Amino acid sequence: MTNCSATTAANLDMQGFGELDADAKSRYALPLRFTPGVATALVAIGLVLRSPLWLGLMAFVALTGVLLPRGMLIDLVYNVGVRHLTGAPPLPSTPKPRQFSYLISTVCLTGSALSFAYGLPLLGFFLGGAVFLGGAVLTTTLWCLGSWFYRRGGLGDTRQWQRGREHGAAV
Repeated sequence: MTNCSATTAANLDMQGFGELDADAKSRYALPLRFTPGVATALVAIGLVLRSPLWLGLMAFVALTGVLLPRGMLIDLVYNVGVRHLTGAPPLPSTPKPRQFSYLISTVCLTGSALSFAYGLPLLGFFLGGAVFLGGAVLTTTLWCLGSWFYRRGGLGDTRQWQRGREHGAAV
C-alpha cells in the first residue's frame, strides 16, 4: 500500500485520526474526502438557490456529525452504499476535532438559512460561503479549519498532533 504524504498524515492527525497507523491513513485518505466533498456540493446548491430550507437541511446534516460520531448522514451513505461499489473500508468514527468542525458548520449554515429567510442575502452568502470554502479546502487537502480551531483552542488532547508537527509536517 502506498503511504500518504507527511502533510496528509499530519492533517489527519489534526482531525483526530492520529491513532490510525500509516497504512490505515493511506487507505482512508481518499474515502475521508467523500463526506466533505458531497456536503460542499450540497451547500453550493443551497447558496445558488438561496434556499433557507436547503441550507437548514444541510445544517441538520452537519448536526448529525456533531451528535452521532458513527452516524453522520453522509458518512452513512458512504458506509452503507458507496464503499461497497468501490471496495473501500468503512469510514472510522468521527473524532472530536472533526465533530467540532461540524458544530461550526452547523452554526454557520443555520445562520445562512436564517439570513436568507429574513432577507439578508449578503450575510447568508458570507456564512454559507465560509462553510463552502472550508469544505472545499478539506476535500482537496484534508486540512480542516474547524479541527485547527479545536487544536489551537486547546480543546482535547493535542499531544499526537504536536508530535506530527515536531517531525516537520506542515499543518
